[in-house]
Amino acid sequence: MPWTIDNKFRISGNEAVVSFILKHRELSAHDEVASVLTRSARGLSDVHEYCPDINRYAYVLLHTGAHRIFGIAYGQATLAYRLPQVRIAEAVAEGGKPCPEIGPEWVMLDPWSPNGPSTVAKCCKIAHDHASTRPAA
Repeated sequence: MPWTIDNKFRISGNEAVVSFILKHRELSAHDEVASVLTRSARGLSDVHEYCPDINRYAYVLLHTGAHRIFGIAYGQATLAYRLPQVRIAEAVAEGGKPCPEIGPEWVMLDPWSPNGPSTVAKCCKIAHDHASTRPAA
C-alpha cells in the first residue's frame, strides 16, 4: 500500500527525508526495527513518533514537536538518523554508513551489529539534539 506523509512535516530541513518517503511510497518497517528506533529515544525530551499506518507496518519516524524529523526506521533492519556534518565521520567510524539516498546528513545504522545498541542510542541523541537546536522555519 502506498504511504504518504503528513503535511506538517513539509518544512525547511525535512525536504530530503520527505522526498525519500514520497519516492519510496511503500516503505515498511519490521516491528522489531521500529521498536529499536523508538527505544533509542527513551529519556529524550520533545520526541514524537509518526507512522502513517502502524497496523500495516509502515515506516516510523522520530521528530521534535516542531516537526523536525531526525530518525527513520524502514525495511527489516534499517535505521537512519540525521546528524550534523561534523558528527558523520564519527558515526561512520562506529559502523554507520552514509545514506545519500535520503540526504547528505543521514547515516544508516545496523541495530543488530555487535556495537549496534550503543551506537544507535548515541546517534539518536546526537540527531535529536541537532534537530532541537535548528531554527524553526
